[in-house]
Amino acid sequence: MNKSRLLGIGLVSVAALGLVACGSGGDKKSASNDKNLVKEFKYYYVQDPETLDYTTSMQRYTAENTANFVEGLLSYDQYRQLIPALAEKWDVSKDGKTYTYHIRKGVKWVDSDGNEYAEVKPSDWVTGLKHAADSESDALYIVADSVKGLSDYASGKDKDFSKVGIKADDEAGTVTYELNQPESFWNSKTTYGVLNPVNEEFLKSKGDKFGGLSADSILYNGPYILASMTNKSEITYKSNPTYWDKDNVFIDSIKLSYYDGSKPDSLYDGFKDNKYDLARLYPTMPYYSKVDSKDVIWNAQGSSTYYGAFNYNRQNYSNSKKDDKQKEVTKKAVLNKDFRNAVTFSIDKSKATAQINGEEGADKIIRSTIVPTDFVTIEGKPFGDTVQKDLESGSDVWKDLDVSQQKNGVYNKDKATTAFNSAKEALKAEGVEISESNPVILDVPVLETSEINKKVYASIKNSIESTFNKEVIFNVIPLADDPYTKATFSFKTAADADYDFAVTGWGPDYQDPSSYLNIFSPKSGDVLRNLGLDSQVTLKGEDKGAVAKKALNFDEYQTLLDNASAINDNDDKRYTAYAKAEAWLENNSIIVPLYSDLGSPSVRRTIPHTEIDSNNVGSSSYSYKFRKVGKDTVTSEEYEKADKAWKEEVEKRAKEAQK
Repeated sequence: MNKSRLLGIGLVSVAALGLVACGSGGDKKSASNDKNLVKEFKYYYVQDPETLDYTTSMQRYTAENTANFVEGLLSYDQYRQLIPALAEKWDVSKDGKTYTYHIRKGVKWVDSDGNEYAEVKPSDWVTGLKHAADSESDALYIVADSVKGLSDYASGKDKDFSKVGIKADDEAGTVTYELNQPESFWNSKTTYGVLNPVNEEFLKSKGDKFGGLSADSILYNGPYILASMTNKSEITYKSNPTYWDKDNVFIDSIKLSYYDGSKPDSLYDGFKDNKYDLARLYPTMPYYSKVDSKDVIWNAQGSSTYYGAFNYNRQNYSNSKKDDKQKEVTKKAVLNKDFRNAVTFSIDKSKATAQINGEEGADKIIRSTIVPTDFVTIEGKPFGDTVQKDLESGSDVWKDLDVSQQKNGVYNKDKATTAFNSAKEALKAEGVEISESNPVILDVPVLETSEINKKVYASIKNSIESTFNKEVIFNVIPLADDPYTKATFSFKTAADADYDFAVTGWGPDYQDPSSYLNIFSPKSGDVLRNLGLDSQVTLKGEDKGAVAKKALNFDEYQTLLDNASAINDNDDKRYTAYAKAEAWLENNSIIVPLYSDLGSPSVRRTIPHTEIDSNNVGSSSYSYKFRKVGKDTVTSEEYEKADKAWKEEVEKRAKEAQK
């Protein structure tokens, strides 16, 4: 996702629709018959991008588009392996701290009309990174602590960019990165927009209009060019005739239609009417029983995690009707560990996810950790096994709870009630008495047009309020698209977050648990602002969240992150250390993991496994390169056959890559 990507709060992002990365990149040996292919791909989108500046945005809605327009050093293939993109090859120093990339010759930058502007050269990567740092890129955190000197430059400690560990030699055709420490996953970071090239002359000519919401605000070196973009209506692409690898571009034009979530049945209707070539199905909708079962394809659970975020230092109440006393009650409650645990244990995830997937598929997307339990292995066993052991050894509360994926194992009304009673006693000592007449009110914005969102939130509301006899109110506040986005997603500082509890999500930036866990770092976690807190690197002036951070004991979490980050010579030891950080998050209920992306049913004409599959790492999975679209609906039998062959190939290539 622009995988540094922050996922939009709610259920209607493309990931939540369950249609991203469910296949993989094109293979010229594909069994699909070219005579049965079409040259146009028709799909839908759920959020307009706020910018096309691919180096500064961490929002997936930017990456979903710009991954098609601009390529970087490396990409992923259809089998989850990194492959050359604009870097033909690369060298790594013996100490693992210097990476030199040899840039492909003859690749052209073109403008929005397809006219050649300049050749892509190594120094474009230097321009891109400097622009990202100078623009205070939301995605800079991905590489700030990796590239030598970059953090000091970004913070203003050292204003000389020449000291940053990136050097280009246009004559030799190379760009070199010097890292602070070895990172086995460094190459996966090169698939993010923050490390993509920018032409210096064009950047200067555009000034602050670079990356604006018009096709001519950027240059293109990728498979597609933006043809048109109409807010909340339609986005179209045309193929780039100068693209260096156009033999692997099988679709000439892309048409994306806006979907606001108000009519879930319109997706299937659109598929039947040939408006869409791929459509998410909702088993809770009446039409679902009429869908031919042989055409329904269920994909596997994804690696993006949606979680409930408490606002620990709420300052914005623009959409709230609470009085000052009610505000204070909520502030004190969310800072109490037992209260947060009570909320976590009270949510019946199976009932909530059934609103998305129906009862049949409800548990297919349940997740109770931020890092997927199978994301990496420790001594051959899933990462989640170690997290579970750490939780059980740290607290008896967790001995009969289970954080395994696809299990409703953290829902326990008795434990929720016990924790809530403990919280009430502690809060009473602080002068706050919780009762039905003086409840804890959690303001929770919801996108008013999303029928699925509203049903999920209604389910969570019922779980919480029935467990605590309405001494906790899950106050769902319907908002129109723009105010909803402003309140829950697009804000730049913690002070602007306008909620007490909101559902947001995250997908991995690289194949390491730190990709999930660092986002809450009190030192450098940009997503910390979703918790109503500012990280040290983004803080300007007084830290208004200092009291909350102390109450949450966030320094302990930072110590766990630092301990894990320092281990670079043994993955098992490194991941074991990160499991302790994950366990700390869950034991303290800092967030409330709820469900994943994917794991959902769909109908499609896209040929199985003919799109990039990065296992949700990086931005390249948003590219339509390699994808093939057929004239006919793909059956579940056809999909399962292709899926089995693909999984075998993924395993084979993974083993080859480890040799």
